[in-house]
Amino acid sequence: MWAVVVLQPRSFAGDARLAISGISPAIEVCGSENIPQQGACLITCNHYHRPGFAAWWLALGISAVVASYRDPLADGEIRWVMTAALTFPESKLKHLFLTPVTRWFLRRIAHVYSFVTMPAMPPDPHEVQARAAAIRQTIRLARQAVQTGGMLGLAPQGMDTADNLGQPPTGAGAFIALLVDCGLPVLPVGVSEQSGRFRICFQPPFIPDIPRERSQRDLAVASQVMRSITK
Repeated sequence: MWAVVVLQPRSFAGDARLAISGISPAIEVCGSENIPQQGACLITCNHYHRPGFAAWWLALGISAVVASYRDPLADGEIRWVMTAALTFPESKLKHLFLTPVTRWFLRRIAHVYSFVTMPAMPPDPHEVQARAAAIRQTIRLARQAVQTGGMLGLAPQGMDTADNLGQPPTGAGAFIALLVDCGLPVLPVGVSEQSGRFRICFQPPFIPDIPRERSQRDLAVASQVMRSITK
């Protein structure tokens, strides 16, 4: 008889605090005064990564710090938009065998923490519908966050980088514009390491200038957001 494992919802902020409690030296936080005490926002960060520093530390560190500075009566959880699977472009063998495993695992992580899994851009032909569904789900969460004072989080680059920010993939700026149109101001967050110390720097929240012409929105909004992260 097959055993059925039921994954119960958990607080990511609580688990993140526990995860970073053992980091030494402690995380360096700058710009904490820019973290909204209450109210909704869209947190955008660079996708910092290096060997030995996995990307999940971005979400863990930012979530733990934000929850610590929010008003105790405010919603301290960040609903992250995360990758739907690891793709291993450098190895066809890993992509063939490990990508389905990571897709299964990340889907369950998202279920536990109320995250959204998003196929990479540009999506494979068979993932176009899945990406459209993920966008609709994120927009629903954005509208809910505006009503309840919640927070969404994403890394516009969608790929690992250690040396520079680079340009997000096509569609990232237009996606952010949709979330801003829902009523979410952007809270830019820069993540780096300084002298071997994990550093998280919060910039002032802002509302991007969204061009009237749809054809100009993607690049314009993406550029504004990425510049704001490095100020």
